[in-house]
Amino acid sequence: LKVVHTEGGDAQFSLLGGRVDLGAYSYLLEQQGNDWFIVGKDKVISPSTQSALALYSAAPAIWMSELSTLRSRMGEVRASGRAGGWMRAYGNRLNATTSDGVDYRQKQSGLSLGADAPVEVSNGQLVVGVLGGYSTSGIDLSRGTTGKVDSYYAGAYATWLSDDGYYVDGVLKLNRFRNKADVAMSDASKAKGDYTNNGIGGWVEFGRHIKLADDYFLEPFAQLSSVVVQGQELRLDNGMKAKNDQTQSVLGKVGTSLGRSVALKDGGVLQPYVRVAIAQEFSRRNEVKANDVKFDNSLFGSRGELGAGVSVSLSERLKLHADFDYMKGRHIEQPWGANVGLRLAF
Repeated sequence: LKVVHTEGGDAQFSLLGGRVDLGAYSYLLEQQGNDWFIVGKDKVISPSTQSALALYSAAPAIWMSELSTLRSRMGEVRASGRAGGWMRAYGNRLNATTSDGVDYRQKQSGLSLGADAPVEVSNGQLVVGVLGGYSTSGIDLSRGTTGKVDSYYAGAYATWLSDDGYYVDGVLKLNRFRNKADVAMSDASKAKGDYTNNGIGGWVEFGRHIKLADDYFLEPFAQLSSVVVQGQELRLDNGMKAKNDQTQSVLGKVGTSLGRSVALKDGGVLQPYVRVAIAQEFSRRNEVKANDVKFDNSLFGSRGELGAGVSVSLSERLKLHADFDYMKGRHIEQPWGANVGLRLAF
């Protein structure tokens, strides 16, 4: 695209910020003889498009992180056998790169609340419960572009424990996401946009609590989770439009926990543990269109997880818990994640 014509001389031209944003991409200015052209070589994804891709990609990770607090405390639910209420505060940091090379950093914090009670069954022990909560996630991209996702959620869960230690956990969760983009364009001007959408998903986990010598225990598990986030259009006030049909995640995971139950002098129980797991993201179909240009927005690939935590029973009714974890994969890394909380039996 020719933008400047000269009759010769030594006049020089440049773009504010070094590039110009045109649609889904940012382009360079190049001199060719006496003329100056916007050229397609070395084009990069524009900040506006990057913001849309990051927001669409973030929702499944937000959904999964909100459930990690519940997964880490399911053992407490199975062990107590009593009705109770619980609360968890959590936070984490994610570094992600989509399949088309958009890098973003995501920092999440939130609070979950819930209550559960045992249900009489003929075989083993069944506990059912409800949960709700809120999280907020800040998204940072290059050169000052940011995003924000506020997530409101509610769900139900159940866990069944057999007399010989086998267990099955299940969760169903609904989310309402409020998404905002604040774009710093290549020429330093600003653009904004927002949209709201819903998500639904669940996970099921099968495992076994195995008692070892000297009060040690081993808990191998296999888990499958899936979430579908409603497709929605993002319109920025600079004219850029992005749309996806939906965002999907199907995550399989196998791992084990190793811990020990330590009796305290006052009658309480201290239970430290470590956890290791391998996970695989199976979903490849997360296409996004920005001004009719298609992008692959999936986070397909494998990842490894490490975690450690401790729970302590201060009395028959009160239990405290803390959990820390790290995750590293092909497209995503969690340098740190943490949650702390308590459970009070009724």
